[in-house]
Amino acid sequence: MTRPGWYMVCYDISHPKRLGRVHRLMKKNGISAQKSLFFVQRNEADMKRFLGEMGREIKTDEDDIRAYPVESPKKVWTTGGILESFPLIMPGKKNKPVKKNQKKKGKSIWQRLFGR
Repeated sequence: MTRPGWYMVCYDISHPKRLGRVHRLMKKNGISAQKSLFFVQRNEADMKRFLGEMGREIKTDEDDIRAYPVESPKKVWTTGGILESFPLIMPGKKNKPVKKNQKKKGKSIWQRLFGR
C-alpha cells in the first residue's frame, strides 16, 4: 500500500440538499479550511474511491468536485487570519471540547499544519 498524501478538495454544489450531503461526507473525511474547501489525507486508490463515493451524491452536469494533490497543508499559501481562528476537528480522532477563556499551550493545530 502506498503512503497517504494530502489532497485539497473543493466543491461547488448547486442544490442545497446535495450540498448538505457532500458537506457532511467531507466533514467526516477531511479537515475543513473553508466552507467548501477541505484537506484530505489518503493514498491514491483510496482517494479515487472517495471521489467515486462523492460522485454518486451529485449531478455531474450541475455540480463540481475537484481534488488537487498537495505536498502538505503547510505548502498552501494563505492570507488573512480566518484560518488561525477556525476551530479544527480531526476526522477519526476524539476531540476534547474547548472551554471558553481556556489558554492554549504550544502551537495551534493550524500553526502545525501551515507552519505559522
